[in-house]
Amino acid sequence: MILDATQILALAPDAASAKAGSQLAMARNWSNLGRSESALWGECQGSGKQPYRTQIDLGEPAFKCSCPSRKFPCKHGLGLYLLLDAEPALFNSGDAPAWVNDWLQGRQQRQEKKAAKPEPSPEAAATAAAQARKREEKREDKVDAGLHELQTWLHDLAREGLASVRSRGQGFWDAIAARMVDAQAAPLARRLRRAGGMLYQSNLPHAEQLVAHELASLYLLGEAWRRLVDLPAPLQADVRALLGWSVSQEHVLRETPLQDHWRVLSQTVSEDERLRMRASWLRGVTSGRWALVLQYAAGTQGFEQGLVPGTAFDGALHFYPGAFPLRALVGPQAELRALADGPGPASGVDALLDDYAHALSAQPFLERFPALLADLVPDAGDQRILRDAQGRGIALHPSFRHAIYLLAVSGGRPLTVFGEWDGRTLLPLSVWHEGRLLNIDSDFIS
Repeated sequence: MILDATQILALAPDAASAKAGSQLAMARNWSNLGRSESALWGECQGSGKQPYRTQIDLGEPAFKCSCPSRKFPCKHGLGLYLLLDAEPALFNSGDAPAWVNDWLQGRQQRQEKKAAKPEPSPEAAATAAAQARKREEKREDKVDAGLHELQTWLHDLAREGLASVRSRGQGFWDAIAARMVDAQAAPLARRLRRAGGMLYQSNLPHAEQLVAHELASLYLLGEAWRRLVDLPAPLQADVRALLGWSVSQEHVLRETPLQDHWRVLSQTVSEDERLRMRASWLRGVTSGRWALVLQYAAGTQGFEQGLVPGTAFDGALHFYPGAFPLRALVGPQAELRALADGPGPASGVDALLDDYAHALSAQPFLERFPALLADLVPDAGDQRILRDAQGRGIALHPSFRHAIYLLAVSGGRPLTVFGEWDGRTLLPLSVWHEGRLLNIDSDFIS
């Protein structure tokens, strides 16, 4: 599949790369342009004597360039792909040159070698398992002590009341958060800092109510940890994940895959210090299953898989263990294709609430739930609300700052909106409009 300009720019590691790539998408910057069914290539003259050789595997897509940039894809890869979208007649069709074929063959060999990775011997596996169990027991003791301290802190806070801690400032919350880091329960630290921060956001309505709900969820999580052995195995996996335990990709890939035609309905990129996370929501056409694919990249490195909002592919997904599995890894997949038949069946608010209640009955710690809603109209009088076909108001998440864009796209007409539902508010992530998926993170935000 050949992506369009918007989808190509969504692959950029940052805004600067997207801008530089757009500036390079001109014929005068390139020579020896060519393409085959599976690849694209060209040479771009830089500041050095030799031009940079740039090549793209169109199947994923994947990029390689001889320039010294550590960004992935670099501006040359983006520029080459954008040039194909703008002026495809510039590219000669035919066999790829040796330097392109060598790269493609190397990629295939590495994939085959990875798939054929030998299993360790029984003795080595037993030794590794024993060592891992010792580390786990040591960590469990730390988490147990940390959660006991957190439960005591929550009891004290409940007696004092939230109003009494507002004057103490963010440092009050940072102190208990630091204790959770020491206890190797980093996710709890992030949630505590976030909860404290809510109290000091002057534009956040019902802050005390939101903080109380978050603290109640943390207390419930502590109770679940205390009674972990009594919980079903899938819910045990959820509790451990929420406390910071990770599951190796090798383990997840051994889970039975779900083969389907997957629509990529949204994508967001967030950054925490030097680590970037890309979250992509997918939905299976046949199964109706939702899947959240999380990918991580350090610094300016690119993400391993080229998932693009507004596309679809045939492939296998392996879901992480859990009582209501949402997070997944993408296994073998076919070439991406444009999403031409819409985002799939959308529901109304009543069906969303039923589905959400069902999910919570299985996994009571869900922080976000995928929602594809039809016939929503932005309220021109109150931009914090979307209204359904019956005129009922759906509150937008306090972090959503782009209601004016929804209003502009809608023009007063109903929209199909995909987003994340937290039980009270909706965080829109994409909109289906006039036969095209508009991804809010990349299409609305410059």
